[in-house]
Amino acid sequence: MLNKPAGQLSEDNFKPQHITKAFKVIAGSNEVSSNPIQLPTTSLSNGLETGIDLMTLVQLPTRNLKRSVIFYVDVLGLQLEYPERPVENHAFIQTIPRIGPGLHILETPSSEFRHLHGRVNEVMEAYAAFYVKDLAQLYERLMQEGVEIATAPSYGYMSFFDPDGHLIGAYERTDSELNARIESNITGFRHVQMHVMDPQHTAAFFEQALGFERVLSHADAIDMKVKSGEVNQPMIRLVQAADTNHPQLMHWMLDGLPKHALELHSKNIGALKEIVTASGGLVKEELEFTGCGGYLKFYTPDGHYIWVNQDRRYSGY
Repeated sequence: MLNKPAGQLSEDNFKPQHITKAFKVIAGSNEVSSNPIQLPTTSLSNGLETGIDLMTLVQLPTRNLKRSVIFYVDVLGLQLEYPERPVENHAFIQTIPRIGPGLHILETPSSEFRHLHGRVNEVMEAYAAFYVKDLAQLYERLMQEGVEIATAPSYGYMSFFDPDGHLIGAYERTDSELNARIESNITGFRHVQMHVMDPQHTAAFFEQALGFERVLSHADAIDMKVKSGEVNQPMIRLVQAADTNHPQLMHWMLDGLPKHALELHSKNIGALKEIVTASGGLVKEELEFTGCGGYLKFYTPDGHYIWVNQDRRYSGY
């Protein structure tokens, strides 16, 4: 099994095993598993704050999970979040120790696979960007492995392609206190990029519906962050889409269904659902409750598919 430090994967990590699916019920439907959860009888809104307080996961599709895990663990120096579990069709990867959101990689058939990065002002820009302690060290490691470099290190930034061709950015971090707390050279996500029709309009949606706040505004981009004050929370970078009628979407299809690339957290998804709808978001699916808590699944006004988790402790069961 995988009780070893990062960079020491073995074939045992990729042996298949059976994993029981989480039991669930869906609010407003009769779909109930063999292990149903008793939903709160009073209200789906628990009276707590609705605003997003955490970004919990950044997700990426891969055509070859084993290859991707080896890259992110052995090359980039991250670690498997659940080292005791064999890797099958997805994997959670994190900083050492985990501070901030992790990376969730999902194996996706070539017929459904797509890249999440896009172009801004005719320049290809990364979908996800990491913070890194030592950019020169990362660059040397990538060169040793023959990784394709998109932008050589300059002024504290570089970019490269992962094995699936996802364009990934890396910014050198100068926060010595946080750097000292994290063992891995990569110290977390800096931002994920969302292409939108109108950054100002979408920023207002994130403020009004989700409780985000603006950090920086550029000519064609606005950086947003959660208000919780939690350590190592990345930004969402809203950029002007090249084609304002058809923005590059940050989700993809998996087994015929939309798969979110971004997962957030709220203590009150019942009330949040109403706010999202009133603010111009689209909710096509009922609230879902599993052994891990509740889920609100919605589309932003630009058409990006996002999940919001409500931890079980706030779900009344």
